[in-house]
Amino acid sequence: MSAPIVVGFDPNGADDAPVRFGLAAARFTGAPLIVAAVYGGGLLTNRLADGEFREELSAEAHAAFNRLRTRLEGEAGVRAELRLVEAVTAARGLTVALEEEGAGLGVLGSTSRGAVGRTVVGSTAERVIHGAPCPIAVVPHGFEGGELHTVGVAFTRTPEGEQALRSGVALARAAGAALRVITVLREEQGAVVVPHASDVGRAGLYDEQSAAQHRVAVAETVESALEQAGGGDINAETELVYGDPADSLIGFTGSLDLLVMGSRAYGPQRAVLLGGVSRRVIAGSQCPVVVLPRGAEHPLRELLASR
Repeated sequence: MSAPIVVGFDPNGADDAPVRFGLAAARFTGAPLIVAAVYGGGLLTNRLADGEFREELSAEAHAAFNRLRTRLEGEAGVRAELRLVEAVTAARGLTVALEEEGAGLGVLGSTSRGAVGRTVVGSTAERVIHGAPCPIAVVPHGFEGGELHTVGVAFTRTPEGEQALRSGVALARAAGAALRVITVLREEQGAVVVPHASDVGRAGLYDEQSAAQHRVAVAETVESALEQAGGGDINAETELVYGDPADSLIGFTGSLDLLVMGSRAYGPQRAVLLGGVSRRVIAGSQCPVVVLPRGAEHPLRELLASR
């Protein structure tokens, strides 16, 4: 059985974008779905949502729970469970839920301060993301998508980039989606950008011959990496752009249903760590962004076990 998808739900919020994405992900992965809402309390306990609510839970939050429970019960083909998580902080509650449930994917929303279609990573989400034991999907505020038609991958010739490509191939195959492999080159150096490098380069010019050479080299690299990732049968398109890596990747998100990125290249193994580029991409993305934990060769294997 696939490891579950654990969605963080704010019963006091109005944005159901994380739940919407979680339901879509449960459908194409075959994984069970656990929607976890955290409310302030004393001891850290997990209890089924159809149990008794503590007095600390507001009437509005109680009503939101009931509406969500009814919605999940009406979702055909999805094994969904609603849980109430009592914890001192939301970040603590969601982190423990991810660990105790053995989540294959965590899903978080942006703060409501963000504009619709944009992601602002609040303090709670960022604390959950850093050190998360599994891939984390961050969903833009007001996201209304669902089915995956095109999966994008931020690819570099690094272990993190290759990990992102393997994961993108796996997701595209599970969803029956097309794959867009996006590589950003430094204009003045002609080298593949490391996604989390502090120096993102300055604008420069390339002559057509240099650009053609780079495109051939990147295309060959991606083709080889796709074969190694088992994605030779997937409809894959290679994109090569020059410029700032975060701005360039953000520009693609309007035409993607999901973007997959590697974690920062240093830090604890099997932990998700945001770097400068990934943080900026999440903040500006128009589609959900999955950030992978560092050091796991196949971080989505348990999520996609049913496939």
